[in-house]
Amino acid sequence: MNNLKRCLLSTLWSVCIWMAVSTTAFALSPDETVSAVQKRYDATTSLKANFIQKSYLKVMGQSQVAKGSVIIKKPGRMKWDYSAPDPQLLISDEDYLWLYLPDDKQATRMKIESVYSSNTPALFLAGKGKLTQTFNVGQVLEQETSYKITLFPKEAEQNIDHLVIVADKKNFQILGSSVYDKLGNHTEMRFTDIQTNPTLNDSLFLFKAPTGVEIIDFSEQQ
Repeated sequence: MNNLKRCLLSTLWSVCIWMAVSTTAFALSPDETVSAVQKRYDATTSLKANFIQKSYLKVMGQSQVAKGSVIIKKPGRMKWDYSAPDPQLLISDEDYLWLYLPDDKQATRMKIESVYSSNTPALFLAGKGKLTQTFNVGQVLEQETSYKITLFPKEAEQNIDHLVIVADKKNFQILGSSVYDKLGNHTEMRFTDIQTNPTLNDSLFLFKAPTGVEIIDFSEQQ
């Protein structure tokens, strides 16, 4: 259960930061850059894209690559459809989070509030919170074609050590993000074919387990 929560947390950090960054780039100070990120985030209501996710687990010394598509609609709705290496579906409405593993014929249900504390991306998925209230700006590095932004959580008890955002130098469109935890693990996201503010029906974020699928319901225990 702890490994599942850590994986879900890393995923949400990545997507929330991705939703935040997409605006016109000027010669900004680090704080001004984060303010621009927040402004764009506030104007972003939905997203659709393809993704590649690279995860490194320090204790195993292994990396894993996954890919698929994602749709997100604020407040609190998301659907990650993994196509490789194994099919799986991560889907949520504003209250519950489902993880469906077709090959295992198993679906796990959890309350979102039990997976993410009040200082995590759940606030941003819900359309709340300010980046500067949750993070300290470490540095903003100007690279050849992009900006590399490093943010550190203000709350020391959080599992996240720091975040790294890579944004296009011309227009601040997010190119990817990396999440580093205090155990030495990290998850990197890269997005392609991004569509901002598409029309998404709420029914896309409802999950109904197929016949014969085992349901593990942690929501009653939380």
